[in-house]
Amino acid sequence: MKRRLIVACGSGVATSQTIASKIASLLEDDGIDFPVEAVDYKSIQNELPSTGIYVYVAQPDDEVLEKADELGVKVFPGIPFLTGMGAVQIYDDIKALVE
Repeated sequence: MKRRLIVACGSGVATSQTIASKIASLLEDDGIDFPVEAVDYKSIQNELPSTGIYVYVAQPDDEVLEKADELGVKVFPGIPFLTGMGAVQIYDDIKALVE
């Protein structure tokens, strides 16, 4: 797996940065060194080839999902990291990929 996780939202600043920080903190707490970056959705097609895990804020369009699938990028929803509902299961799935 490519050694990077990206979180994408419209601007790559507010929501994606918050989620990226939460995921990075959880990984660090578990002693896992894995790069986590917030990016803007407009650049997602350029970011996917160097990414192993993509966490989205807004549902990505079919073209992005097809590209992720073609590249073997695992895709997860990011909103649970804001609401807390379902975040543990998604984090456990991410953690299993990066360990």
